[in-house]
Amino acid sequence: MKPFLKALDDGPMLLDGAMGSLLYGRGVFHTRSYDELSISQPEMIRSVHQDYLAAGADILETNTFGANRIALTKHGLADRVVEFNVAAVALAKEVAGEAAYVAGTVGPTGVHYAYANKRGRQDASDAIAEQIDALGQAGVDLISLETFSSIVELEVAISECRRRASRIPVIAHLTFGDNQIAKGGLEPEEVAQRLVDAGAHVIGANCGAGPDVLYKIASRMVGRGAPVSVQPNAGQPEQLEGRTLYVANPEHFGVYARRLLKSGVQIIGGCCGTTPKHIQAMAGAVRMMGGRPQRPEIRAAQPRKPLTKTPPLAQVAPSKRSALANRIANREFAVSVEINAPQGLDTTKVMNKIKLLQDGGVNTINVADGPRASARMGNLAFCAQAQQQTGAETILHVCCRDRNYLGLVSHLLGAHALGIRNLVIITGDPPKMGDYPFATPVYDVDSIELLQIAAGLNAGIDPAGKEMQSPTAFLLATGAEPAAHDYDRELRRLEQKCMAGAQVVMTQPVYDSRTLERFLKDVEPMGIPVMVGILPLASHRNAEFLHNEVPGMQIPVEYRDRMAKAGAGPTGRAEGIEIAKEALQAVAGKVAGVYIMPPFNRSESAVEILTSIPEHWPTQTPK
Repeated sequence: MKPFLKALDDGPMLLDGAMGSLLYGRGVFHTRSYDELSISQPEMIRSVHQDYLAAGADILETNTFGANRIALTKHGLADRVVEFNVAAVALAKEVAGEAAYVAGTVGPTGVHYAYANKRGRQDASDAIAEQIDALGQAGVDLISLETFSSIVELEVAISECRRRASRIPVIAHLTFGDNQIAKGGLEPEEVAQRLVDAGAHVIGANCGAGPDVLYKIASRMVGRGAPVSVQPNAGQPEQLEGRTLYVANPEHFGVYARRLLKSGVQIIGGCCGTTPKHIQAMAGAVRMMGGRPQRPEIRAAQPRKPLTKTPPLAQVAPSKRSALANRIANREFAVSVEINAPQGLDTTKVMNKIKLLQDGGVNTINVADGPRASARMGNLAFCAQAQQQTGAETILHVCCRDRNYLGLVSHLLGAHALGIRNLVIITGDPPKMGDYPFATPVYDVDSIELLQIAAGLNAGIDPAGKEMQSPTAFLLATGAEPAAHDYDRELRRLEQKCMAGAQVVMTQPVYDSRTLERFLKDVEPMGIPVMVGILPLASHRNAEFLHNEVPGMQIPVEYRDRMAKAGAGPTGRAEGIEIAKEALQAVAGKVAGVYIMPPFNRSESAVEILTSIPEHWPTQTPK
């Protein structure tokens, strides 16, 4: 495994959830020392770690929140600090293996810093130092300072970490009130600066409030000199029949997980009241945002197996899986145009647009899967109708957002039964981007994993490793962003997609020829054909929005200036079409085809763009 901070550079990470409230829910009373359970009931602690690992946690926190001398004194256990910490680390490391990092958890000592005298503060400092020594010697990957209400005590804890375990990364969390203010009247921005100045490697907030409040706090801590970590409570606790319960549901956490990550937070997890179900609900967001790929060990509890058998069935040759696959194999310039399914039941207008495209020489139609998280007719039903009514070949977009693992497998098999042979497999936009932000996303798998599933079906093996009666014959396409902000990560994921079974790359719109040339050069060793994305600009406002607001879209200033002069309306659309023609001409001989995305289903603009393609255009050589 990479060192923790280097792994964090690669993408967001997922902490586990509550330990104390989970143990309480399993029958351990508050009067017990929870830290002592690592010795007396190790199986219980081990099972909590295993549940969080199976839920997708990248970081397991040790059962040591109160394992300091001062906190243990009230239980008569002050002389067992080292024993409890070492045992807790061993349990977490045993479960984590090579699948997760182990964070040594350090909580406040209980000394009230605002009123403590010099001796009291020194006792607290000594207690923290003793615990950090024990955690460091036991071999934790990082130290997580949690639920500190006094920033002074937290700064002392950071100082002791840096002094006594300088090579171990430190996450420093402070608690805030519902008013987004910490004790002492501190605003999140001031807290962030003080924690960075104290030497914390990662800063953040935990406990005290639910995800809605901590989202507001974390947003104000981002960009202050260190990565941000957030662990909200499962809402506010309520008393029911003598028990303390937290009522915020996992779906609520899943929604806020995406909001937190989109705001720039890099580590998310749960605090009081959260369970493995809350963490599992957040795992999809972490994967979607480029977090650590899930390992087979993490998914041991889920009904999926790696494809280990040698495919016993004769596979359909890739070039014979569809007409589109055959064109690419024969170096015929492939053309596909995206059409959205209707938002209601009437398909007449959209079918007429497809016929217009056919008259213009287009043979393949792309149909997105709820683009921008919108509610439309199911694209599988629409593709089947389109092929039946117009004879056009379709490409079915399949995203991981709306169906669970079993649903995705059924969806692919159903598509094949209905005559669909071309798939574009993508992770999919989160629901919060559309008109239904309350919709629950699934993300059981990401695009790489779904490609593996589809490639297995093409080999005649189902995801459980069982032989099928006959293999599927899908052409498997995937997406890529040549202008991605994190370009290195984009290339790494594309390599993984190729290894998983992708046979064609369909890019996001590219306007800068230099950006595309760099991408094609870097992709060449992968040996995969590339269909370049073209999206004709509709107006100057549209150009500025795409350039400034859509990740992975870069429109050169000269094009934006031209759109500014053209304005909106027919003149703006005409200029957008001319720019699209130029962008397409610039890639002559360098790509296997083009993937046109006309805005608002304007098929006529796609036909006009295609007039710039000569009848016998050279293409990228497929490998």
